[in-house]
Amino acid sequence: MKSIDSPKSLASWLHFLGFSLKSKQIQYHKINCITVLFSFLYFFSLFPLSGEGNSLADSPLLDSEQILFITAKPGETTGSLDFYALTEGEWMPILEKIPVRLGRSGLINGVEKREGDGHTPSGIFPLKRVVGKQKRQIRNLEYNEIRKNSHWSDSPSSKNYNQLIPYREKGAVSLWDSYIYELFFVIEHNTKPAVPGFGSMIFLHPWNEDKPTSGCVGVSKEILESIVLKLDGKKIPSLVIQIL
Repeated sequence: MKSIDSPKSLASWLHFLGFSLKSKQIQYHKINCITVLFSFLYFFSLFPLSGEGNSLADSPLLDSEQILFITAKPGETTGSLDFYALTEGEWMPILEKIPVRLGRSGLINGVEKREGDGHTPSGIFPLKRVVGKQKRQIRNLEYNEIRKNSHWSDSPSSKNYNQLIPYREKGAVSLWDSYIYELFFVIEHNTKPAVPGFGSMIFLHPWNEDKPTSGCVGVSKEILESIVLKLDGKKIPSLVIQIL
C-alpha cells in the first residue's frame, strides 16, 4: 500500500472525512495517520472501486492532483460536479456546484451496475481518455478523434463489448451523428477487462436536455471544454462518483 503521509494524499482523504478542501492550511503533522488510514479503508469498504482498479493500491486517487467529484443523493437523477486541483500544496476549487444529469435510475454501486438498467455507476475512476470530433491537443492524456465510421459496442455478445471501434458492427452505436459525442470523457467503468453485461458506454458527455441520461453523466459542453483545458495527465486526474 502506498504511503498516505504526504500532504497531497492526506488532503484527498480529509475531504471524505468531512473536512473542506478549501480550508487554508492543514497542520498535517497533528493528524493521526492511523485514524485517517482506517477512515478511508472504511470509505472504500462502502464504495468499492469500479473500473480498472480493484483494490485500494490500484486507485489513482492516491496520487491525484486533480479530482472531479460528482455527487448525488440516492435515487436522484440530478447531481453536482466539483473540480479541485492541488496548487502549491493546497487544494483549490476550479469548478463548484455545477449541475449534472445522471441516469434515469440514479446512482448505484459500480459493482452492481448492469447493461440497460439506467443506473450511473459510483466509484473511483482514472481520467485518461478523451474522445471528440475536432482535432485537439490534450495535455498528457489520450485523445481519440471520431471519424464517420467510429462506433462503440454496447452488445454483451460482441468480442468488442464496451470498446471504441473504427467500423460498423451489429449492436454498436455510431458516435458520429449525435451531439452528445462531440466531446466526452470515458468513465472507466467495466473497461479493462470488460465483463459482458456489466455496463458499457459510461461517459461524461454534453447534455442539454431536461431529462435524465441512459446511465452516463451529462453536463453542458461549455463545462466540458473548460475541464479539458484544465486537465493535465501528469497530475493523474481522477473522477469520484459518490452517493451522498
